[in-house]
Amino acid sequence: MSVAFATPLNRTVQTLERSPTGATTRLTVGADEQVFRGHYPDFPIFPGVCLVETVHHAALANPPAEEGQPVLTDVESVRFLSPVFPDDEVTVELEWKLKAGAWKAHAALSTSRGRTAQVRLGYELREAS
Repeated sequence: MSVAFATPLNRTVQTLERSPTGATTRLTVGADEQVFRGHYPDFPIFPGVCLVETVHHAALANPPAEEGQPVLTDVESVRFLSPVFPDDEVTVELEWKLKAGAWKAHAALSTSRGRTAQVRLGYELREAS
């Protein structure tokens, strides 16, 4: 599935594994990411909003088993646990859950140093146009 939209990320999320209820994806955070220019030039840290965007990309690339295109409806919760630096590989363990008729993407993000964030996003499925 190919989806075109504006994003602060220079690279795409790579799907490593899929299951009926989720996926494992990876994003290599390049040192040339434009967001590093203004996000602490002397000590670059990948912005939290970009980690949320990484989960969103993982969700779009690996929708739940139902027919339809996931459309982000809300950011339910975000917890940042440790920083992400240039050249880190961010792994996203994404799990889809259907709650009260709405799809929730639960994600645990990690680097080689351990867990970096937990993100939960809400989606509705719309027919592909």
